[in-house]
Amino acid sequence: MEEENGDQELLFNTSADQSTKKHERVIIHIDIDCYYAQVEMILNPSLCGKPLGIKQKNLVVTCNYEARALGVEKLMTIKSALEKCPSLILANGEDLKIYREMSEKIYHVLQSYSPFVEKLGLDENFVDVTHKIMKLPEVQQVVSGHTFQDSDDICACGCTERLAQGSLIAQKMRDHLRNELGITSCAGIAFNKLLAKLVGTTHKPNQQTTLLSTSSLSLITSLKHPRNIPGIGSAINRKLEALGIDTIEKLQSTEIFKLTEALGAKTANQIQQLSFGIDNSRVKITDRPKSIGAEDGFIPIRSEVEVRKKLMCLLDRVLELVEKDGRKPNQLKLTVRKLHPSSHSVRESRQTTIEYATGTGSSANQGPGDEKHKIKLMTTLMNLFEKIIGCDVSWQVTLLGISFSGYPSKNSESPAKNSINKYFPVKTSSSRPDEPLPPAKRGRFDESVLQELPPDIRQEVLEDMQNQLPSSDPQKPTDSNCPKGVDPLVFRELPVEIREELLAEERMKKQSNIKKSNNLLQYFRKAS
Repeated sequence: MEEENGDQELLFNTSADQSTKKHERVIIHIDIDCYYAQVEMILNPSLCGKPLGIKQKNLVVTCNYEARALGVEKLMTIKSALEKCPSLILANGEDLKIYREMSEKIYHVLQSYSPFVEKLGLDENFVDVTHKIMKLPEVQQVVSGHTFQDSDDICACGCTERLAQGSLIAQKMRDHLRNELGITSCAGIAFNKLLAKLVGTTHKPNQQTTLLSTSSLSLITSLKHPRNIPGIGSAINRKLEALGIDTIEKLQSTEIFKLTEALGAKTANQIQQLSFGIDNSRVKITDRPKSIGAEDGFIPIRSEVEVRKKLMCLLDRVLELVEKDGRKPNQLKLTVRKLHPSSHSVRESRQTTIEYATGTGSSANQGPGDEKHKIKLMTTLMNLFEKIIGCDVSWQVTLLGISFSGYPSKNSESPAKNSINKYFPVKTSSSRPDEPLPPAKRGRFDESVLQELPPDIRQEVLEDMQNQLPSSDPQKPTDSNCPKGVDPLVFRELPVEIREELLAEERMKKQSNIKKSNNLLQYFRKAS
């Protein structure tokens, strides 16, 4: 409930001093140094110490620190990069397979320290180690690494000691990554996700920085421009600049009703919270993706032969990822970026239902049936392509994308959609709720870690498990997402369409309440 009430509280208490609050969480943000380049150097040690860039098409998408020191920058054209640094070595980074594999290894190392790990792309992770701090001795700790604007001020809630202990855990994580995988990283340690991500950038590479709560506002104001706050993108920034807001201080002091008029209540409250370093979002345990796919951009092509060739290469790459994932999709989507005569591009997608044959993407032990299924998928993709192109005889294509989705959900074993039996819970022979979870239902969780967690933290893990796995006892459904006034047992058995409709009504009520609060605030301000 803390997150849900945050927006309402902000209307009346935005400028509350951080030092008067409890900073119970200890969040570590791990950011891998020049990730793509570092993976290439691990695979080919002869590249170490040399300027290295990772190319995709005609761009250097990233580079190592040796190349940066010689003037090479991210997203620089290959031509410009070679002019800056003639000795630059270029590695092809268009196939993301090796980067995905290393990312998974990093994720599993971090999971050995906490079940709360949230991936942010391939090279960043949030780790909540609050429960680890509770197990450590309550003694004076020295911060490992840097401290942002170290001062003598001490927060009354005891977070200084907790964050110092968190810095020791962060150091162990980084040492573990380097010793086991050869990966170097930066870390930020703070009492929320936003501040941990920001403070980690202050000392790079291969360093870590801890932010004490008494310095949190100093870190935020040092960003200068609101655009530098994660979560404020270019669209929101344009609206802020239209209001004359071009500094952090102006965003902090702007009356909330003005922001609400321009951005809506939810976004207005959220970004003003961020401008004070307030972020109540918790680290969400990363689940498997809802879709698996890949895209490929290129110079314009206008031949079906070329399209088929590009799609075949893409399909091979994506099928390998799907097979590694292990689930069977039932939806196939094709995305096409068309170049119009006026030189502007338009993306269009079409999807269809498929029957996926397991084993299609594995190169080993592939039989005639597997190849036959690939041909069938290619036929489906070309049919979707023809529907997207339509009657346009002058078409030109600059991008193709393939993705599989429609994976079995946690309720995939429920009765058929049109069967009346779906309204009646079916008892299973699964273990009692108080018994340990069988290995097949643990997923990414380590039961030994789960038992050590404090009750409140353990409940969060169990809620994540409930969201990711089928309920072991249909008679005891979770009511965390159930609308008020609706029986959880009945709600869980309703068709998906009706559940979504009820949840939509619940969201509308919350938005309406926030709007009423904004109107009241505006009224009292005008009256005063």
